[in-house]
Amino acid sequence: MIDRDGLTSDVLAGIRVLDFGRYIAGPYCAALLAEYGAEVIRVERRGGAEDRSVAPLAPAGDGALFLQMNRNKLSLTLDPMSEDGREIVRRLVATADVVVANLPPATLAAMRLDYVSLRAAKPDVILTTVSAYGTAGPLSGR
Repeated sequence: MIDRDGLTSDVLAGIRVLDFGRYIAGPYCAALLAEYGAEVIRVERRGGAEDRSVAPLAPAGDGALFLQMNRNKLSLTLDPMSEDGREIVRRLVATADVVVANLPPATLAAMRLDYVSLRAAKPDVILTTVSAYGTAGPLSGR
């Protein structure tokens, strides 16, 4: 972000954010944190997240939405459902200040990204989640 004097404002410098978001809500939140100087690491499933291919596509094949939402971020891919992937996630969480996710509650739990699991890796971690259908109710699993 540029302040009034034209200087970069790094108010979140030194903050590490793990971005497990997809499509717009989670990735946009994390992109804003990156613009304020946070180190943001986008974590995608192997083969890349589904939002990579939302049209229109750039010549290299990535979608405009993906490129916009992932500016200023580092990234990695892994299998979050495998034991190795879960161990990598646990080790990353131990170094993070904030975790951003917009996944259904059951998916968060299966990936061990629910708050109880995250706190076991880092007691003072901040978890921010958003769900299109909420965390309870008939459509919460979507």
